[in-house]
Order: sequence, then structure tokens, then C-alpha cells
Amino acid sequence: MSETSRPATGSAPRRTAAPRRRSAPRAKRLIETNGPEPGTPLTDVLLTEGVLAGSHGVRGELKLRVLTDQPDHLATVKHVFVGEPPKPMRLLGVREHGDLLLIRLEGITTPEQAKELSGKTVKIRATDARPLEDGEYFLFQLIGLAVEDEAGTPVGTVSDLIETGAHDVLVIAPANGGQDILVPNHPEYVLEMVPEAGRLVVRLPVYES
Repeated sequence: MSETSRPATGSAPRRTAAPRRRSAPRAKRLIETNGPEPGTPLTDVLLTEGVLAGSHGVRGELKLRVLTDQPDHLATVKHVFVGEPPKPMRLLGVREHGDLLLIRLEGITTPEQAKELSGKTVKIRATDARPLEDGEYFLFQLIGLAVEDEAGTPVGTVSDLIETGAHDVLVIAPANGGQDILVPNHPEYVLEMVPEAGRLVVRLPVYES
């Protein structure tokens, strides 16, 4: 499951830090990525903020390629988790540098030490992330939700989520079997999202043949 800290919401999702791409990417399925299982308490979840991309300067500062939609929130965090298995490290500073962030970690004071961390992920506790607003949820929390339509008729279960670069697409395994149903994560189609009740209400798209 995805560890992304981008919230899913019944209103249009914010994408304030969408990565730049030179060519159209393959649509990424949430189920293909590593991350927490649905239902995992947020106290036990680590969210990926970015990937370290080498050193900067001569004092051990590190370049961070950002993978979150709220990169400015990282400046409010005191501790991060680096690499696999995640190693807790104190975060001493964060500043912008073009499309990257530059961060300082306790104990990393030379370019050589910084280079050794290149390619490692930087995560934070979900409880340290920006507080979610009403109606916002982390993507992994949507997997397994029971889906019904506007009339209350069971539709199926959310089995996956595809990140397309525009609106995410919910993959719903039908209650009566058959082909998966694809529903854009957009307020026109996602009418109500209540993960704590295990429930999602949708308006099914009508496709012209």
C-alpha cells in the first residue's frame, strides 16, 4: 500500500507539489507500492516525505527529492526516519532549493556522510503530519471500504487506487463478481467517504458505448 501523505478527500484533492515528468507515466496502482495495511492505526504508520538525492555543500546538508504535497510542513517536524529499516534521526533544519528541499540531520556533518544516505527514503510519523481536515483521509485508508450507490445499493469493495496524474481512480471489486468498476476520485462521483465506518458512497459514471 502507498505511504504517501497526500490526503484523499471527497472534494477535489490538492496537488501543490506534483512531481514534474518528461513523459507520460504508467498509471501507478496503490496496491503495487509498499506501505501500511488498511486499518493500521496512524500511531503505527510512517509516511514517506521524500528520497535523499546526495549532499549539498561541505557541512553535510542533504538534498531531498520531495514526494509529498505539503513539503513546507516538514519544517515543523523534529524527528524523521531514514532508510530501511527506518532509523530515527533528529531533523535540525529544512530549506527550499529549487524543486528540492535541503535538510540537516543530527550527526551528518560532512559531504561523505551525506552521500552515504543517498537514495534512502525520509519518513515521518503519521501523527506528525499536517492534521487532516474534515473529510480528508490517507489513501491507504480507502482500501477495503464497502461501496454503495446513491440509493444505498451495494456496489462492491475498494480493492485498489490508481494514480493517473490527474484525478485518482478508485478500483472497485463488484459485489456480484465481474469486471472491476473504475470511479474517479472526484466530488462529481465520490459523494461521501467515511473510512471510520468502512463506507463509501459513489455516483457511478455512465460511459457511452
